[in-house]
Amino acid sequence: RNKKNKMKQAIITIMLAIVCMTGQAQEIKMNEPSFCDYLPLLNAKGYMAYSFNTKKLKGAEVEPVVMEYVKGEEPKDVLGFNVTMTLEKKLIIGFRPSDNDSTANYLFYFNENRSFGSRLNLKPIFAPEAPEDKWYMYQSRPFELTAPFEKGKFIPLVLYGSYWYEPANGGCRFCGDNEIKPDLSSDIVKNIPHFFVFGIKIK
Repeated sequence: RNKKNKMKQAIITIMLAIVCMTGQAQEIKMNEPSFCDYLPLLNAKGYMAYSFNTKKLKGAEVEPVVMEYVKGEEPKDVLGFNVTMTLEKKLIIGFRPSDNDSTANYLFYFNENRSFGSRLNLKPIFAPEAPEDKWYMYQSRPFELTAPFEKGKFIPLVLYGSYWYEPANGGCRFCGDNEIKPDLSSDIVKNIPHFFVFGIKIK
């Protein structure tokens, strides 16, 4: 009897342990939100940031460059003047929404004392059958980084471009390559009607 009782107790103990383990496996716990948890919310609101490791170029003087591309037109330099900055260990290029749909703000951040930013004029997209209904929808992609980087040569870092209207689906899209080729030969670029290219030129 003692052996049987002990065996029963052992079986009951094992079963209870299995039940407890099953309960723990299905349990949901709340985490303390980290900064990374806010990124999807910020991106959905138009806040985007790209961080570049520039340790090996630290101390180099560079010129921020913003080029604008419109289908059927020659690209143009948006800044229209030269600004010289000194690279530190990190370079951040970021975007944030403005107080209206037709513009967006950008920033080159070199360090806490040196940054440069301005405003972009955006272009609307619309369905040909309803040109009065216009939307301003933009997204960004990083460029492929291929060293070595030459002095005086433009280094593209981020593309900021408009969605495009697709009649076949009756909607707007911005999908395709996750990284843009430096020569703009990526398939997605062929569809973007209006975009800006952000980068630097080493002096």
